[in-house]
Amino acid sequence: MRKNILFVCALLFISKIAHSKEVNNGQYIEVGALEASLTFGYGGIENPIHGAEDIVSFVLPHLAYYGENWYFDDFSLGYSVYQNTSVYFDVVGTFNEDGFFFELDGIDKLFAINGLRDLNRPGRPPVIPDYLTPIERSISYQAGFAFGYTNRGMGIELTTLHDISSVHNGSENKLVVYYANSLFGGQFVGEAGATHKSNELIEYYYRIRPSESVSRIVNNSLGGSAINYHLKLEYRYPINEYFSFMLRISNTWVDRDLSNTPMFGADQYLSGFSGITFEF
Repeated sequence: MRKNILFVCALLFISKIAHSKEVNNGQYIEVGALEASLTFGYGGIENPIHGAEDIVSFVLPHLAYYGENWYFDDFSLGYSVYQNTSVYFDVVGTFNEDGFFFELDGIDKLFAINGLRDLNRPGRPPVIPDYLTPIERSISYQAGFAFGYTNRGMGIELTTLHDISSVHNGSENKLVVYYANSLFGGQFVGEAGATHKSNELIEYYYRIRPSESVSRIVNNSLGGSAINYHLKLEYRYPINEYFSFMLRISNTWVDRDLSNTPMFGADQYLSGFSGITFEF
């Protein structure tokens, strides 16, 4: 049951990939109105963790409500402290992305294998020593502030978030710039950004503990924070009042020093979804 709930959370997290506020992609929700939709198609998140499975789905739910000040957008919560036609300042809360890599693919059964090959002669299957413990990490919930400026379809947003769930007690700082405009009768959004992850967050999720590896040399520290970069593209084309076509894709480049550690099997990963959206 817990895995199923987390999977739904991940799907809703995917639905947030292309925007942090509805104003970012040129779509406005009427104050006091509930927005609900289901997108049927194919998508998910590539998992860059070594030996882990990708997160895949054929349906993408979305639920949002914007009041005079309070709002929720899937699993993100917010309170608008100040907002006019160009500037907004919000108190926000949302899930941390890193935790989904460990919770949703059975990686709790995965062991660090950077040293396993040293234990076996050629032709013998690998044997996991009894003293090893599974690699288990938890999803954290973060809260903080978001400051944004928009003008004529272009905008910039700075978000700073800190772990309030006492999972890793780390923080993230994200800077994004975006551009939204009509294209071929639909709505196009492009976004580029960088996310700074603190040392506490990195150490919790990506440092291999001595009990998780048979390697004789395990780094006690990863040596600092990390910065990931991303590029996102989204296109929506209305078919009629209730249906529209949606294509969303994002690529994230993992910090080089971080991706070179034993925990990672790739230095970048794709996420996104494509399909037909039905709006209730």
